[in-house]
Amino acid sequence: MIARVNSAQAEPETIDALITFSREQLPDAREAPGFKGFYLLADRRSGKIVSISLWDGEDHLQQFQGRGAQLREAASSQAGIAPTPVEMYEVVLQG
Repeated sequence: MIARVNSAQAEPETIDALITFSREQLPDAREAPGFKGFYLLADRRSGKIVSISLWDGEDHLQQFQGRGAQLREAASSQAGIAPTPVEMYEVVLQG
């Protein structure tokens, strides 16, 4: 399994809008082949946001990369944050 991780800094007052945006877009991701889950983590005091999507394998993640980039750009625009790099990790242990 592969985890796609994106961290960003937002104004704390934009977090609710980002949550709403993510909730609205999640059904689109759920339809993608190999999609295994999504987490959106937020520190409301500092404005730090971390999103994690889980994928069955790199091939499935690569198939979604174009759509993922569009969603990341739209979310960045809506929340007023600069686009940030995405990191990929192999999930080596799951509890």
